[in-house]
Amino acid sequence: MENAAPRPESAPEPSRVLTFALGGIVAVLLALAVFHGGGSGDSTMPVTGTAAIVAAVFFVVLALRGALPMPQLDRFGVACVVGIGLLAVWAGVSIGWSIAGDASWSWLNRGLVYLAFVVVGVAIGALKGGSRCLAGILAVVIGAALVWALLGVAIPSLFADGDRAARLREPVGHWTALSLLADAGIVLALWLMGIGKRLPVLGALLAYVSVVALLLTQSRAGLLAGIAMVAVALYLERDRLDRAVRLLLAALPGVVVGVWAFTRDALVDDGVGREVRVDDGRLFAVAVILGALVTLALSQLISVEKLVTHRRSEVIRTLRVVVIAVALVGLGGLIVEVGNPVTWATNQVNGGECSNDPGRLAELCDNNRLAWWGEAIEIARAHPVAGTGAGTFGIARLRVRDDSTQVTEPHSVPLQVLADLGLVGFALLGLVVVSVVVSARRAIGRSRGDDRGAVVVLAIVALGYGLHALVDYDADFLAVTGPALVVVGALIATGRPLRRLSGGGTATLLTAAAGVAVVMSLLLPPLASRAVDETYRMLGSDLQAAASSARSARQLNPLGLEPVIAQASVADIAGDTSRARELYEEAAAKQPENPAGWLELALFLYISEPADLCGAYHAYNEAYTLDPKSSRWQKGGSLDVARAAVNDGACE
Repeated sequence: MENAAPRPESAPEPSRVLTFALGGIVAVLLALAVFHGGGSGDSTMPVTGTAAIVAAVFFVVLALRGALPMPQLDRFGVACVVGIGLLAVWAGVSIGWSIAGDASWSWLNRGLVYLAFVVVGVAIGALKGGSRCLAGILAVVIGAALVWALLGVAIPSLFADGDRAARLREPVGHWTALSLLADAGIVLALWLMGIGKRLPVLGALLAYVSVVALLLTQSRAGLLAGIAMVAVALYLERDRLDRAVRLLLAALPGVVVGVWAFTRDALVDDGVGREVRVDDGRLFAVAVILGALVTLALSQLISVEKLVTHRRSEVIRTLRVVVIAVALVGLGGLIVEVGNPVTWATNQVNGGECSNDPGRLAELCDNNRLAWWGEAIEIARAHPVAGTGAGTFGIARLRVRDDSTQVTEPHSVPLQVLADLGLVGFALLGLVVVSVVVSARRAIGRSRGDDRGAVVVLAIVALGYGLHALVDYDADFLAVTGPALVVVGALIATGRPLRRLSGGGTATLLTAAAGVAVVMSLLLPPLASRAVDETYRMLGSDLQAAASSARSARQLNPLGLEPVIAQASVADIAGDTSRARELYEEAAAKQPENPAGWLELALFLYISEPADLCGAYHAYNEAYTLDPKSSRWQKGGSLDVARAAVNDGACE
């Protein structure tokens, strides 16, 4: 491991006012990412992504003007930043061969935003005490998000579908992503438990809330990742026995509340009536408050430090008994429930879909992941070097899928990159992973005193993200990937010597111009989508305005199908069938590997007056070839009708 490197006198730390301001900017950005990440889509990317770009440009401009010293990254830190940047660039380059250029453009934008999060992390990691500041910000933001999530259980009407869906997922948008934040909350709580006299109490409350939230996400991957993260945290912790006892005292009330919640169908099952869910929500609120009070009491009344110091051997034995007892109770419950656990496990490991209810926690099914992973590998074999284009797995898999299940990602970030960006993208991802691992190890080695605990917990947060990303599509979620990349940036910068940059006005202007260009790239697709929506809204009242909106959408997003189809719809409504056909054919030709364009063309030809069943059959057949397992291919449907017409001489 590296020794702590001296910071050159020529690059003093920034003023306390500037440091406080930078910390505030990072806090606002992380809160925006977690609370306004928008699930796995791009709906909030213009807002949150723009905020990340602006923050990164601001930090770089400060550095170029000499106001903010920047760290001298070692070769692994440089490799990490360059690797993430090249992944974004490669996603953009893939537009040239992508089977869906607009999807690849979206991933170029996402990659640039993620690079901005790394830059923000580098800026805060370079500050004196930056790792502690970042860990504290994460603890506050994640704690607030988990409290908000639990509040949605107590008051179902807080969330759009809270009366219907029970699994905890807001404000992130998905339960597995929220479970990863809960995992991070637990290890951040472990860190807080070792600081001062008051913070251990806050750490206990954070651990309690995180455990309850983790259980109610009903995420098996999140549960396993959390166990692994806690195990690593305790292994690296010098006072691991003290932390283990404190965590146990905080987690037990959380487990009790969580287990009780699983006995109330209205709290954990979907589709339960509103009245029952509201009533049980009130009971849940009381249970959570009582559990928090018990956690507070245990943290105040039990002197863990004295207990560990004077009765160390007894504490160790007690912890062993607790672990063994939990394992035996779990095994006994499993045997009672399913009989022979070996036979059950053998039968459970299958390629089917898990039930979306609490019973899934006792299932070993892969929830279709083996099938999706196999599809990703099959796509990669067909396009080994460059893939099918960033963000295109959902389209590319249609040709090779075995059923009509809809999914846009293979639920594994490495396989997602392999299928979309080929071996080149996979190698770049490998470079980033290796660089992060080495940088985290070196950051821990460089840290001293109070900083070490914060650096360790940040490294574990990054580790947890990496483990979870192996079996899920975390890269789609700004709410978890943004914070993880800020952590990565901080790790590669922590403890590195500082230097002042000497960029002039030209460099500042170029940086600002690059930021503006990226923000424009973020804004154009949603503006195009809005113009498409306006087109359809105006179709029945003002065709001229609808045509203008469709043209604007086409100019804003020249890579997408929707603007072209919107133009075709306007021409069709206006009675210009030849122009409409020309546009539908253009849409099909724009993305010939995407069945969506062919289906639009086929439907237009099928319902035209007079119908062109020969042309419709050709378009339907193209769509069928690209997606043979689609549920739309029903016996006696439009494809069969068109085929019969062709057999009867429609093409003669």
